[in-house]
Amino acid sequence: MGIDIASGSPLSRTQRPKYALVVIDPRGKVVYESIEAPLHRVIRVAWEYRVKRIGIDNVFELAPSSRGVAKVLSLLPTDVELYQVTLNKGVFEDIRSLASRIGIELKSKPRPVYTAYIAALLAMKGIGTPVKAVEYRTKIIVSRARSVGSGGSSAQRYARGMRTAVLRVVREIKDSLDRASLNYDLVFKRGRGGLERAVFIVYAPREALSGIVKPFRGNDVVVSIRPEYSRIVLFDEEYRQRKFVVVGIDPGIETGLAVLDLSMRPVLLTSARELDRASIINMVFRVGIPVLVATDKNPAPDAVKKIASTLGVPLYVPPRSLSVSEKEQLIEWLRRRTRCGVKVSTTHERDALAAAVRALRVYERKFSEIERKLGELGIDVDVDEAKLMLIRGRSVDEVVEHAIRQHLEELGYCKREQPSVVIEERREEDSVDRRIRSLESRLEELIREREALREEVKRLRKEVEDLSFELRFSTRAEVDKDTVKDRVVSELRERVKTLSQSLESAKARIAELRNELARAIDVIERLSIGDLEALPKVSRLSLDELSEVEEVAVAKGALFVDREELDLDAIERVRELGIVLLMRSCSDEVKRQLWLKSVAVDCGYDPEYATPRHVLVKRGTISQAIDRARSALRSFLEELERQRRRELSLEKLKKLIEEYRQSLLDEGKTLRRGT
Repeated sequence: MGIDIASGSPLSRTQRPKYALVVIDPRGKVVYESIEAPLHRVIRVAWEYRVKRIGIDNVFELAPSSRGVAKVLSLLPTDVELYQVTLNKGVFEDIRSLASRIGIELKSKPRPVYTAYIAALLAMKGIGTPVKAVEYRTKIIVSRARSVGSGGSSAQRYARGMRTAVLRVVREIKDSLDRASLNYDLVFKRGRGGLERAVFIVYAPREALSGIVKPFRGNDVVVSIRPEYSRIVLFDEEYRQRKFVVVGIDPGIETGLAVLDLSMRPVLLTSARELDRASIINMVFRVGIPVLVATDKNPAPDAVKKIASTLGVPLYVPPRSLSVSEKEQLIEWLRRRTRCGVKVSTTHERDALAAAVRALRVYERKFSEIERKLGELGIDVDVDEAKLMLIRGRSVDEVVEHAIRQHLEELGYCKREQPSVVIEERREEDSVDRRIRSLESRLEELIREREALREEVKRLRKEVEDLSFELRFSTRAEVDKDTVKDRVVSELRERVKTLSQSLESAKARIAELRNELARAIDVIERLSIGDLEALPKVSRLSLDELSEVEEVAVAKGALFVDREELDLDAIERVRELGIVLLMRSCSDEVKRQLWLKSVAVDCGYDPEYATPRHVLVKRGTISQAIDRARSALRSFLEELERQRRRELSLEKLKKLIEEYRQSLLDEGKTLRRGT
């Protein structure tokens, strides 16, 4: 098929493009043509005529972006090859010069329909650059056959039956994919009694699912299969000239990726969070053609196995998992060998790079030997291709012989068959030619009749398969339905109750954590601007806990005590150090006992934020609290001194009175004796 844009533009929303369309048979004879066909007709004709190649002078006439062209390709038969006929080895050529190469001389720009005819001829002869869709994935979508509107209990039972059927089909497809060892991801939406919908993302082309999963439409379930591409790539000479590379992977939440060429030069070293398979493969193909995947762990992680399988290359697994010191030694060896400063930013990059280096060191001796032998022979060959043959299991001698044989062929000592291109020309012959055309016409009729019969047989077979498939699931669903329903409903109710409780608990915990996070962010910001300062903290005042924070407490002049538990030895030590105690609350008795020990204390001190070993307080409040505590201690001691003095004065007065009384008694006794 050849196509060329006739009117409109893929960039326009109001004037959609229409295409001149020509379909030719292997002899170059036109079997279908259209002057102006919309894109949906182009796709239908490609399916109807079983087109093998499509030629176009600019692929972006199909869609304005690489992703858009990929979507168009996903609607075409999977075996169709799309050629941009005007691009050859990275160089654009005019359609008129290309036409002259196949024997068609043009004096002016051809009409769109004739351009489409020339594009079809060029694509048939393989002239141009093939366009391939990358990120080969296929989606299997399992959904309900009908939507259920609002209704009573019967509508709900009907909906539950469809959800149960979707669940059964999903399990059947999952078992089929597992038996076929296909890589896939499964996304689904739960519903009461089963599944509302499920999507399998299979990392394989559509044809890989042939005979494993088939499209299906029944009374309850619909299974549809759709290939999915995300972009396109032109396989020109630039792609073919990319270097062969070895890929080291360290999978995880953050994935490390290292790519080395076969000369052990780093090409790519990076790490990122949540890299999926498709992203890793795209990053690798941007810098080279992978020939070996490596890991630093034994056994190899499943994610690395799947990537190697998807790329279709061998997987190197070390005899045992590499230690940290071995990884560092491998990277240091690479720096010395390549004389380049390899900068490793994360442990994931280190592990991936070490895996790639370890894999290449297995072949280091053979690589050196093949380089030496080819250098001695003086043969101009691609050394990387020779190394690739070694990786694929060929011996050094076999690779050398292959290089010599190629060199001899270039010198003309060995003959190779050259491809020949036969251009059939239309000739006007007599009766023989008419007879040939008549037979060809009859043959085409018979072919069309045969195709119609094949389609009818295929339709009948599919109908039988669909009925068998539906019968298998429907009979299975009738088995003891009421018993199963009651049990499932009871289990689901308990499950819903448990999940509701867990959900409420999780919501409360999330709210609590959000508040803590907001407070922590506020504390960090205030610390950064100097609005807060830290004070050492102990849960209880004991010698053990005091010894851990003593140095910082002396420097700050204060210590925060969380609980009102005080050890006498620790109190004595605090007095010796001259530290002020700060507490949230304390009884009057505790405060008095501390003051009697000459220890200053400030109760009612409330910090902004507390950790196991520190409290954070507003800057300046520590010194204020220290001043308050020491002032209170001085006031207490002064009052105690005044009280002691008052007590001394009272005692002295009592003694004087007692002495005076005694003197009076003594004088009375003396007078009585004299009398």
